[in-house]
Amino acid sequence: MTKYLRNPHFWIIITIMLFGALFYYADMIPVLEDIVAQPPFQFLQFSSYRILSLTPVAYAAFKFRWKAGVVTATIVGLALLPRALLQTIQAEAITETIAFFFIGLLVTWLIHRQQQTVQELVTTQDELENNVRVVLENEKRLSAINRMSSTISDTLELDKVINNAIDNVVDVMQADAAWIFLRDDKKGELVLAASRGAPDQLSQGVDHIKFGEGFNGRVVTTGEPLFIEDASNEPLLTREIVKAFHMRGTLIVPIISKQEVRGTLCIGMFNERSFGPQEKELLSALGHQLGIALENARLYQQQQAITLQLQHSEEEYRGIFENSSDALFVCSTSARIISANRAAIQLSGLTLEELQARTIFDLLAERDRPNVQDLFPLEVENLPTGSIGEVTMKRKDGSDAVLELKISPLFRRGRISGIQIIAQDITEEKKLRRNMEYYIKQVTQAQEDERLRISRELHDDTAQLLANLSRSLNTIVTEDDSCNIEVLNRLGKLQETADSALEGVRRFSQDLRPSILDDLGLVPALEWLITDLEKHKGIVTSFTVEGERSRLAPETELAVFRVTQEALSNIRRHSGATEVKLRLLFTADALTVFLSDNGQGFEIPEHTSDLAQSGRLGIIGMRERARLIDATLNIESKKRNGTRVTLRVPR
Repeated sequence: MTKYLRNPHFWIIITIMLFGALFYYADMIPVLEDIVAQPPFQFLQFSSYRILSLTPVAYAAFKFRWKAGVVTATIVGLALLPRALLQTIQAEAITETIAFFFIGLLVTWLIHRQQQTVQELVTTQDELENNVRVVLENEKRLSAINRMSSTISDTLELDKVINNAIDNVVDVMQADAAWIFLRDDKKGELVLAASRGAPDQLSQGVDHIKFGEGFNGRVVTTGEPLFIEDASNEPLLTREIVKAFHMRGTLIVPIISKQEVRGTLCIGMFNERSFGPQEKELLSALGHQLGIALENARLYQQQQAITLQLQHSEEEYRGIFENSSDALFVCSTSARIISANRAAIQLSGLTLEELQARTIFDLLAERDRPNVQDLFPLEVENLPTGSIGEVTMKRKDGSDAVLELKISPLFRRGRISGIQIIAQDITEEKKLRRNMEYYIKQVTQAQEDERLRISRELHDDTAQLLANLSRSLNTIVTEDDSCNIEVLNRLGKLQETADSALEGVRRFSQDLRPSILDDLGLVPALEWLITDLEKHKGIVTSFTVEGERSRLAPETELAVFRVTQEALSNIRRHSGATEVKLRLLFTADALTVFLSDNGQGFEIPEHTSDLAQSGRLGIIGMRERARLIDATLNIESKKRNGTRVTLRVPR
C-alpha cells in the first residue's frame, strides 16, 4: 500500500474521483444546489458523470493493472448507487449504474489485454534484440575464427602460423599485448614462441616458464582459462619483471589439440579492462583454432622431414644400387626383371632393356632354375629370405659365370612389392678355390709321401743301426771278461739307452706312417691308435664298430686316420681326460666316426681365423683334411664338459 501512496498517479485518480463525486452530488451541497436544480440538467449531469466515471477506472487499470481497475470500478459504482436510488427515473439510473460497472470491468479487461499484448510485444522485442545481439556476437566470433582460420591456414610453416595467429588475436581482441607459449615436455616448461605489443624486457623475462609457475604455468597444468583483473597484485605472480610493468587485465586460455594442452595464449592490458564471457569464449575458440593449426603445422613438418628422409634414403639407395660391386637385380613378384645396376649389366653382357624383357630364370643354367624358382612361392606374403650357394649364369657371349645368390623382399606400404636379388660373381674365386684345393691335395700328398719316406728310412736305417748297436753292447757285456765291473755297468746303461732310442724310433716311425694302415686298413689302424693311448697314458678307452665293415679309398682312409690321430693327440696333450670313447658307424651312404672324452673342454671360436690366433692349428688341419674328402666335421666342446668330435665321410 505504501508504494501506491508514494505514486502521484494514485493521488491523481483520487482527485478525479473526488471531483466527480463533488460534481455528482452538487445538488446536495448548499452552494451548488441552485446551479443544478433544473431536472434536465440534473439528468444530464448524472448521465455524464456516470460516463465520465470510466476515466479513473481506465486510469487505474492502465497505471496499476487490472486489479486496481476492478477496485476503482467497484468504488465508483458504489458511489453512484445512492444517487441512482434517489433519482426520479430510478430504473434508468440504476441501469446506467450497473452498465457503468460492467463497462468499467470491460474497459479494465480490455486495458489489461492491451497491456498483456504490449508486454508480450515488448518481451518479444527484447528477445529479438537479444537474439540479434547474440547473432551479431556469434557473427563477430565466427568472423574472428574465420579470420584466424584463414590467416593461419595460408601457410603450414610453424613460425608463420604463430606470427599470423598472434597478429590476428591482437586485432580481434583489441589487446595491448599478446603472448603465445608452447610447451616443452622434455624440459618441463613453457617456451615463448611469439609476442606482440609487450616491451622486450617483459617478453625476455617470461621466455621460459616452468609448468605450474605463474599464470601461464597454471593454465597449462589445469587446462582451464584464467582471468586476472590486476596482474601486478596477484599472489600467483612470481616474476618481478611482470610486476614492474603493472599489467592489469590479463586473460589466458589453453591452446588445445587432440584433447591435449599444447601451450597457452595470453592477452594483457596495461589499463584496466574487464573481459566479458563472450570475449573469454572467443579467445578460447581462437586458442582451439590455433591448436589445430599448430598440430597441422607439426604434422606438415613431420611429413616434410619424412619426405626429405625418404628422398635422401632413395638417393643413397640409388647410389649404393648403382655403385655396388655386386650385381643387383630388382624383380617383380613373378620374377620379371624390373631394374638392374651397372654391375649386373656388365656381368650378363645384356643391356638394361634386354634384361627387362627377361625373367631372372632366363639368365640361369637349366639345372639351377628349380633351386631359384623355389624362392619365388605362389603366395608372395610367405616369401622367404634365402640364399643359394652356387648357380651358373649364361652370359651373352656364351661364357659361364658362377654366382652366389641372395634374395630378399622389397616392401611398400607393408606389402611385398618386389624382390631384390644380389648376385656375387665367384667365378674367379671358385677357380682359385679349386686351385687351392689342388695345391693342398698335392701338399698333403707330398707330406704323406715324405712321412712314408722318413718312416721307411727310420725303420730300415736308423732302427737297424740302433738294433745292431744294442746287440753289440749286449755281446760285450755278456762275453767280454777283460772289462771290470764299472765299465760293464756303463755299457749296460748304454745298451738300455740304445734299446729306448730304438723303441722311440719305431714308435715315431709308426706315427709318421703306420704300416698297419696300409697293410690291414682303417679299422685296425684306429684300434691301434686308441690302444696305444691307453697303454702310454693310462686313459680308459673303449672302441666299438657298428655296421658292415668295408674298405674306403686309400686317400680317404688316410684322411680319416689323420683327423682321428690329431683329435687323440689333442686329448693326450690338453684335455686331462680319464676316459675316451671311439665309435665307428658304417652305413650304406657314409662312415661316421664318433670320438668323445670327459676332459676339461674348451671354448670353440666362431671363426677359423680365431683358431689360428689362439694357436689351435691342429683343429684347422682337421677341418682342411675333412674338406678335402668332402666330409663333415663337427666339434662340440664346453669348459668342464668334455669334447665331442663327429666326422661323417660320404661313401
